[in-house]
Parts: sequence; C-alpha cells; structure tokens
Amino acid sequence: AAQTASPPPEQHRGRMAEDKVIQEQETIYLVEDDASLRTAVRRLLRSAQYRVLTFASAEEFYRSDFRTSPGCLLLDIRLPGISGFDLQSRLIDAGIRMPVIFITGQDRAGMEEYARQLGASAYLRKPVDEETLLAAIRQAMKPVSQDSGLDSSGNA
Repeated sequence: AAQTASPPPEQHRGRMAEDKVIQEQETIYLVEDDASLRTAVRRLLRSAQYRVLTFASAEEFYRSDFRTSPGCLLLDIRLPGISGFDLQSRLIDAGIRMPVIFITGQDRAGMEEYARQLGASAYLRKPVDEETLLAAIRQAMKPVSQDSGLDSSGNA
C-alpha cells in the first residue's frame, strides 16, 4: 500500500528530462508586433521543443539580455519604432552575429535582396506555413561552417 501512495518516480524524471531538453535548446527570439501571431508562433515553436522569448518591438528585444543566450532571431520587418531591418543593422554595427529570419506581410521589390545583404538565413512571407517556418529555423540554427557562403551566394 505504501508504494501506491507516492507518485511513480519515472513521471517526475520524465518531466525533468523534458524541461532539460527545452533549456538546452538554443533560444528563438521572436520579435513580432501582432500579439495573436506572436502567441501562435510561440506555441508552435514550444511544441517543437524550442525555448522561445517573445518581444512586441525591436526596442524591447534590444533591451533584453539576448546576449547571454545564443539563439536565432525571428524578426518581423515592419514594427512600430525601429524596423526589423534597422534592428539587424544595429546588431551588425555592434558586432552581434546571430542567425536571423525575416518575416513580412509587406513584401516589396528589393526587400528580400536587402534582407540577404543583412545576412538573413531566410526571408518568409506571411502567412507563414508552419513546416516552412520550422525548416527555416532548423537550417538557420545549424552550425555555420561556411559563414560567408550564404551571404555571398546571391550577391556576387
């Protein structure tokens, strides 16, 4: 009877192991001003076992402690205040290198090329298909052995 009174230890271990997997993943920094989209993307990424930190503006992200944890930046281009492009330019000027995926609902001529010039791993148009987004994140977070290969491939 004493054995059935305490919860099975494997449940507790499983929960701790699951938490550890999430903590060991690199962080996805999601900067998106649309609250409903931010929530939906956060849920998708958490279900895919990513650690996700969300921000409603570029300024909010820049004031965070993102420098302490490696990760990937999922960045809306059109934001109130500082745009996604301007944020990426500031990061580059500050010597901060991290994979960046731009997302936009306002695709205009030249935007994708400019995103690539800023070092974008991917340029995605809203609405973003879930599998396309996850594949872009997996690709962006692969160890980069040929750092300049991506940037120069389309801009010779």
